[in-house]
Amino acid sequence: CFFMKKPSLSELTLREKIGQTTLVHSNQPGFKDLEKYPFGCMWASGDLNFGINMDEVNPDLNKREKWLQSIKTVNSKLKVPIVRAGDCGMSLPPKEYGYVFDAMTVGATGDEELAYERGTLIGRMLRHYSINWLWSPVFDFYTGNIAGGGIGRTFSDDPDMLFRMNMATVRGLNDQGVGATAKHFPGCDGMEYRDSHFSETRNLLTLEEWKAKQGKIFQDAIDAGIESIMTGHSCFPAVDNTMHNGRYVPTSLSYKIVTKLLKEKMGFKGVVITDDVWMRSVLTYCDDDRARVYIDSINAGNDIVLGVLQDYIDIIEDAVNRGEISMERIDDACQRVLDLKERIGLFDDNYELCPGDLDKLNADMQDFCDRAAKKAISLVCDKNKIFPLKREKIKKVCIIYSGHDTESESPNSAYAHMQIMVKEFENRGAQVHFQHGLLNSYASEAELKEISENYD
Repeated sequence: CFFMKKPSLSELTLREKIGQTTLVHSNQPGFKDLEKYPFGCMWASGDLNFGINMDEVNPDLNKREKWLQSIKTVNSKLKVPIVRAGDCGMSLPPKEYGYVFDAMTVGATGDEELAYERGTLIGRMLRHYSINWLWSPVFDFYTGNIAGGGIGRTFSDDPDMLFRMNMATVRGLNDQGVGATAKHFPGCDGMEYRDSHFSETRNLLTLEEWKAKQGKIFQDAIDAGIESIMTGHSCFPAVDNTMHNGRYVPTSLSYKIVTKLLKEKMGFKGVVITDDVWMRSVLTYCDDDRARVYIDSINAGNDIVLGVLQDYIDIIEDAVNRGEISMERIDDACQRVLDLKERIGLFDDNYELCPGDLDKLNADMQDFCDRAAKKAISLVCDKNKIFPLKREKIKKVCIIYSGHDTESESPNSAYAHMQIMVKEFENRGAQVHFQHGLLNSYASEAELKEISENYD
């Protein structure tokens, strides 16, 4: 094992301390000079179809071998092992890994054990590619749009259910040596429909309204020991109504929200990481001044700034040297990151870089999905009270598929999966007609009338 023991702050230079607050993509040229750019955290995004930007890595290796060789090479050049982190929507190579249901599907089961099992499976999958920190689960309440967690990314809109399922997932991830993240603080207000990637977004709840629901679930997560929290770029004027060029300050840049509210009043002692600082909501507030985003993020109280370029270390070092950022702030951020790395085992003598058996993992994923699918079935609408169907009354069935897949697409297409419904009706003695869409969607009344008259 090449990992060193956890260093003290006195053993690190200023640039090494600042490096612990970076989260960079693997394409940064600074990986070729880690003595000058001692990165602390790395974004394992996409399907890992890359190697780290280093001359020593063999370009002829396959994806996984290249990735693992890159990590070993990086860690051999650093005083502190680098964290490999991924977003909740990241995908590993689909030809190698099976599938785990999204949070909404598992939320439909209401089963905390399944949520825990889902967390363990995701953790095993990530660790097989040596990823040890995940920006998940989503603590925003589901509202049907991107500002409310995004479709499929959150378990429930019920506060108690969301908390229980999220923390079961956290336990599953932690048991596999993967750090978890509650996001996106301070959450959503249920009304915002815009996307922080492209524009300013706002949480317009009063402080009392927020504390009663969205704030409560973050407080419960803190009390339960969540190790990291991601700040969103939405404004929260009930706590900080500072304005610049007609815009409220984003949460991620607000000292009042990140330090005074989250760290001091709510007592969060773990790592605070920003959402991606290339989002327009935060850049436009700072007049597209990237250095201003970096400095304000750290001064607000964030411990890691996500998506920075290698110039971040130079910019923050200059800000410290001229007194714009205090050494106390850098030391606090660095210590929190070191503590996170210790918590997920990076300083352990027996730390395994990429444990697990892929065939066993995929078999367990398939078994999980089989069981979860049965329990997740939900009756959404039954205005005519036809469910449960009576076998003796259903002899002829017409199934109309209205999606975009076609018969020629892969066996994993939604169209192909509809054959499961066909077979289940046939197994119960029904005659089934299956078609893709209506013959004439602009004059469908007659066709639908004919189908209604000829099928049960």
